[in-house]
Amino acid sequence: MVFYAYVKQSTDTWSYRYVMAFASHEVADEWWRAVSTSSVVSFANSIRRVNAQFYLHDVNQANAANSLVTAGVATEFLNKVIFLLMDDLGGRQLSVIPSPDHLVDHISGNSFFIRSKTSPYEYWYCPLLCDGTASNEVYVSRNERTRFRVDISNKGSAGIVMIGSDEIAITLPTISLSIHITDGGQVILSPAPQVGLKFSDLLNKFTVGPPSKSDPSLKELFYTDNGEDWELA
Repeated sequence: MVFYAYVKQSTDTWSYRYVMAFASHEVADEWWRAVSTSSVVSFANSIRRVNAQFYLHDVNQANAANSLVTAGVATEFLNKVIFLLMDDLGGRQLSVIPSPDHLVDHISGNSFFIRSKTSPYEYWYCPLLCDGTASNEVYVSRNERTRFRVDISNKGSAGIVMIGSDEIAITLPTISLSIHITDGGQVILSPAPQVGLKFSDLLNKFTVGPPSKSDPSLKELFYTDNGEDWELA
């Protein structure tokens, strides 16, 4: 689904204001990763991300729209992003972008609920035992939910916007246990996080399995190449 954001000229109140139309929220985050890590320092140093739908740029150094046609910045997004120049201030109308019904910023190190995108009342859930520790299994539940922390695996990644190709660890915020996948594909908790798990895998490579034998209201969670769509909440 098309995703929109504003970019404002950082040195005044009226010029070089754009609405950016991205092919998807994921494309917006990938464009930002390309720009913010570009070797072209005028772009990397002058374009700033305030939040998922608001950016700043200084056209005296680099025009964000030119990121699509400047070698070494974000030319791979030429046909995935549209920059729409807005009217100047001067009493003219403001182009208002639509607000998505559900928008969570995918920031590494934050904690999230993980829910089904097609059935948003179904959440990942890990029961707590009577001593306050977590059980080994991870389930999908319509009645309960567990918050998980999602981190890019590289050290020093806190605060970075996550994109699909990032390797991640999914952990419980208060207990040193992480999401791990058994040889049979079942999702469990383990002291060691799953190696090689990518952020894109979290969003579309897990699926709901059979009901738990001990509690039929809970369904087991499995990893598969043909998974369902999940989102952070």
